Amino acid sequence: MNRLILIEGLPGTGKTTLAKWLSDGLTDKGIENLLLLEGDERVPCDFYETAGIPSAQFEDLCASNPEISKELHAIARKTENYYYLRIDKSPEIAKPLLRPYDIGDGSNASITVNDYIPCALERLQDWVSQNPTGGKTVIMESGYLQNPINELLFRHASDEEVRSFINSITQILRPLSPVCIYLRRNTADEAINFAKMVKGSGWAERVDNLLKQTGCEDLFRRRFKLELELLPQIKNLCCHVCGGNWDDVKRKINRFFSL
Repeated sequence: MNRLILIEGLPGTGKTTLAKWLSDGLTDKGIENLLLLEGDERVPCDFYETAGIPSAQFEDLCASNPEISKELHAIARKTENYYYLRIDKSPEIAKPLLRPYDIGDGSNASITVNDYIPCALERLQDWVSQNPTGGKTVIMESGYLQNPINELLFRHASDEEVRSFINSITQILRPLSPVCIYLRRNTADEAINFAKMVKGSGWAERVDNLLKQTGCEDLFRRRFKLELELLPQIKNLCCHVCGGNWDDVKRKINRFFSL
């Protein structure tokens, strides 16, 4: 069994539904697994409310604010060149100081493509080196293509920069024998329209506002093209999704994993 199963696809393709179903199926077969859904802070490429701070700048920040230094060091994850910590779990007085380093905020002009890429890759490398599977199969949603590509496109990266970044992520993940299950509809517009229908007007409004704010109205079409182009560089199973019926997809996944 693959140690790392990556679930990818545009919104509206059923990633969360299929990830939960697969986790339950593996459990029923006696295969221990860890399910990491989008938004889980254990997903190494999901930087929601996460500050990624170069080590020297973090130490300067703590030296300038000794009253919170101990607390910040206690909640931070240190790698060779960075400190990572959740802004929403930091002391209130520290949040404004950490916000310029919010690496998961695509509209944060303080974090450029050149800032984001090494910070993101070092966190991923650290995660892989920590033996994250613990002997279990890890099912990870949106941590291979969706979040990494979104963050680069929000920062107006070129297609070549995206390709290089995903290639680096792929190489880092190799020791975990990853396989990607990619869920796709016919077009990006079809997927997003379905997502808006099932997720509701609140979700649709937030997404539309974010895309307009960042000047990325074409993000999903561009992402769809890039994801299909990049998918062959990793072992994968591409499944076509039709409407709200995932029965064919489930049968295909069962055959793929011989469940």
